[in-house]
Amino acid sequence: MEPVYRYVALLDILGYRHHLECDRESGTLDFQNKLSTALRVFDTVNETVFRVQAISDTIIITCVGHQNFPDFLVLLRKVFLAFLDQGLFVRGGIAYSRHFQTNHLTYSHALARAYEIESKLAVYPRIIIDENIVRMYEAGSGLPQISSSGMLCLENGIFFLDILTKENWSKVQASAKAIYDANAQAIQADETAYTKYLRFERYLLSSPHAPSGAFRFTGAIASV
Repeated sequence: MEPVYRYVALLDILGYRHHLECDRESGTLDFQNKLSTALRVFDTVNETVFRVQAISDTIIITCVGHQNFPDFLVLLRKVFLAFLDQGLFVRGGIAYSRHFQTNHLTYSHALARAYEIESKLAVYPRIIIDENIVRMYEAGSGLPQISSSGMLCLENGIFFLDILTKENWSKVQASAKAIYDANAQAIQADETAYTKYLRFERYLLSSPHAPSGAFRFTGAIASV
């Protein structure tokens, strides 16, 4: 069978090994329960349009057809928020290219590109959209409008999914703060980890949905 073209999103659950180790040390299944709860977001998806595969710290979601891409973005927003509700950050990449998948074989240029985007560009919790997809929709006649959909952000030439709305901003900020507070001690003197929180905080505070008087949750620089 010849490969077909698909939209593919690859998501990485941040801190996966750390959470596994916490379960092992405590003798609990807290992390497993959080994963199971978050993954219920896929229970009602149309499986003829969206296909989901979760392996370890990786979630792969495919989408059929240009007409379904706006709904794909809506689904990915729900996925990001479902994990955030469980105190977990994800980051990922979305690509469009050739893709072939059976129960035993996955041959996918789209998956390889999505992984490249996630690992090299996502940097902090967010889902990057390949620029080629955005340009395709800008140029393509008959394609749904996504640039004016309120689903995209642009930072330093990189497009990513906007998961914030006026209705959910405060909840997202509270969830992000809770994750930071729970990990503040573990990331002491770890600039790479700390930067992820700073960048996500910057995204929150720069959103047009941020309320007046919105505050930082990472704390201020202290004089010693």
